[in-house]
Order: sequence, then C-alpha cells, then structure tokens
Amino acid sequence: MSSPPVSRPYFSSRRGWELFWLLFCWAVVLACCALLYFYWDWSRSMSMINWLQQFRAIKAVEYFFQFFTFLGNDEFYMIFFGILIWCVDKPLGFWSAAVLLVSGLVSGAAKDLFALERPPRADQLESFAFPSGHTFTAVTVWGYMAMRLKRRWFWYWTIAAMIFIPLSRIVLVYHYPGDILGGYAMGIPLLLLIAWLSSLFVERGWDRRFSKALLLALCVGLPVILTVISPQGDMPKLMGLLAGASAGYMVEKEKVRSVTRTHWALQLLKAVLGLAVLFGILMGLAPLLSSDNPALQAALRFFRYALGGIWVTLLAPALFVVLKLTPREAGD
Repeated sequence: MSSPPVSRPYFSSRRGWELFWLLFCWAVVLACCALLYFYWDWSRSMSMINWLQQFRAIKAVEYFFQFFTFLGNDEFYMIFFGILIWCVDKPLGFWSAAVLLVSGLVSGAAKDLFALERPPRADQLESFAFPSGHTFTAVTVWGYMAMRLKRRWFWYWTIAAMIFIPLSRIVLVYHYPGDILGGYAMGIPLLLLIAWLSSLFVERGWDRRFSKALLLALCVGLPVILTVISPQGDMPKLMGLLAGASAGYMVEKEKVRSVTRTHWALQLLKAVLGLAVLFGILMGLAPLLSSDNPALQAALRFFRYALGGIWVTLLAPALFVVLKLTPREAGD
C-alpha cells in the first residue's frame, strides 16, 4: 500500500502536541538565527571542530560519523530512492526525491549567495560551506518522509538523522558549526512550507485541475528554463533529474503501472539491475557526454541526469514488467 500524501496534522493527531511541535520547530529556527547573529565569529571558528577531533581516534566513533555523513551523499540517495521507488513505495520515493532536489536547489543557491569557505582539510570540496547541504536535506527529506508515514518509530529515526548527519559534518571537518546552524535555520522553514503546500494540494484537489499534458510540459519545461538561466554548478544535474524523473513518473502511472511488492529474490534482482544501469548512466556516460564548451557541457549534463531520472521512474519499471520481475496493477 502506498503512503498517503502529507496532510494536516503534520506531527500528532492530538491538537496540543501538534501545536507544541510546530512551535518547537520555529523555536529551533529562531535559536539558530540568534546564535548566528550574536556568536558569528565563534560559529565560523575551529574551536569546536578541534575539540571534537580527540574523539576521532576511537575507530568506532570515526566509522559512526562516516556512516552518517554517507547518508547525506549523492551516492546514498541514488541507491535509496531507486530501491524505494522500485521495491517499496513509488509515490513516497518519487515525492521524497523531489523534495531532495528542491532542497538541493535552494541550499545550492544559498551557498552561492553567501559564498563562505569551508574549514581547511586535505581533500577540500569545491562547493561553498554555508548553509550545510547535508543538514538541509537531513531536515527536509527525512522530515517529509516522516510526515507522510506518520509512524512513531520513523520519527525516532528522523530525529537521529537530523542530529547525527549534521554533527558528522563538523566532526569530519567539512563544515563549521555556523554552517550547520544555517542548515537548520533555512531547512526547517522549507520543510514546513513543503508540508503546507502538499496538504493544500491534497485538500483543494489541485492535481485534478490541470490536464496531464500541461503538467508534463511544466515538468520538463520549467527545469529546462532554469538550467538555461543558470547553467553553472549543480543546476543542470538537479534540473535534469527533476525533469526526467517527473516526466517518467507521470507516464509510468498511466502506461506501465508496475507493482512494487513482489518476491524477495525478484526484489533483489530488480535492485541490482536497476542500480547497475543507473550508475552506468550517471557515471559511465560522463566521459562520453562531455565538452569543453560550457553551454554544451551544461546541456549534456542535463541530458545525462534526465536520462537517469527517466530510468528510475519509467524505463526500469517498464523493463521489470517486461522481464516479469514485477506484475502490473490489476485492471489490464
């Protein structure tokens, strides 16, 4: 059974607890903003980072934080959302992946706007530091999924992810404390905005007011326009994935209608086959689809990631049906 869309209440069926958690979210945002304003110099100093380095000598601690920082990497999300869409819950996987892409777009724009450097380390990353993208997506992606699933155990995991993924970025010297605070201060309002828009979308039936042709045109056209306007950085990658995955998801729902649940051995085969092709598209095609011309390079990158998005939401499910690795929904 697919998880329902986000709807109110977001946190608890009890009105008092719902209000408490909403106020708590905004209190965290205000606290992060206050710390950044009054303790800006400390938030961008090495003092906390240097103090935490003593614990890295313990191998278990090092592996613990390496694991949690991996949960915010692109490679993890490709594996996680691929398996989620193919084997568990298509709507949950697709919409959570869309939240990830929107979060990446917003956090990337904020990074470029503030243009603050990361703390010094041997393998310096190319992107700017503020706000922390790992913190941003930990809050928005896991928070969005928890709001959809409405399971207490998943909220426990979400809170752990929201704490330890950001903390891992400080321990591993990828971010200053202020970058983490910025991720919370911007990520929580974005999560609440997405939840509000999602519930409004459901309550007012906006999905039934537009033709599928118009929605498909918007899914492809808007990412193309944004990439043309801003072809630098991760914009072609994010918009390509969004365009391909959105278009593929709409077509799959109408034409393929694959069922996610099947025998565990077939699930394993679907995951291995699907991920092998996905990584082949996104990484194997990179040397072939490249150019020294910046505009052409952006277009090729958009195309490669759009193809990856289409594979996840349309081509892979269709192939699984053809190979009889998964059935189609009843009614054919």
